[in-house]
Amino acid sequence: MLELLASENRAFVQDLLAWSVCIAALIWGAGPERAVAAIWLIFFEVLTDWLWADSVAYRYYDIDVFLASIDLLAGCAWITVALYANRNYPLCIAAMQLLSMTAHLAKGLVETISTIAYAFMVVAPGWFQLLFLAVGLSRHILRKRRFGPYREWRRVKSPQGSFSKAFGAETSKDWLSKGSASWRDTFK
Repeated sequence: MLELLASENRAFVQDLLAWSVCIAALIWGAGPERAVAAIWLIFFEVLTDWLWADSVAYRYYDIDVFLASIDLLAGCAWITVALYANRNYPLCIAAMQLLSMTAHLAKGLVETISTIAYAFMVVAPGWFQLLFLAVGLSRHILRKRRFGPYREWRRVKSPQGSFSKAFGAETSKDWLSKGSASWRDTFK
């Protein structure tokens, strides 16, 4: 694995794998798979490869600001997808992106950091993200074949008038006692 990360062909192999997995997700995936693939393609294939390659890297405390901001924006997008997707693998993808985001923070906070350690902290999560997307896509395809269509996103549904109830006299316990029980009520 370390030979692949240090290889001069790493970028080409990762780009080829990324385009293959992301196009497959766009074709055979549902909403979360397409969202994860679109985020990868937009941030790491289009913006990073096309814009960053032509620009002069602006450095602030030895951090490439463009790459750090791309990682930050992609992380925010993947965290949003992970919170609303009716899948578990986007949580792993978002967690890997958090590792990549903290690599830039670590380089800014520590005076000297090994170049190999920094490169590993930034590059390695991408391989795992593509693996998680491929496994998630294959599980989605198998689940859809076996059980048929199923919900893509979590339902974010609040009780009627929850905003006014939250700031009014009625508490959430009063709302639950009106017949809308949750799974937590079995533990009381």
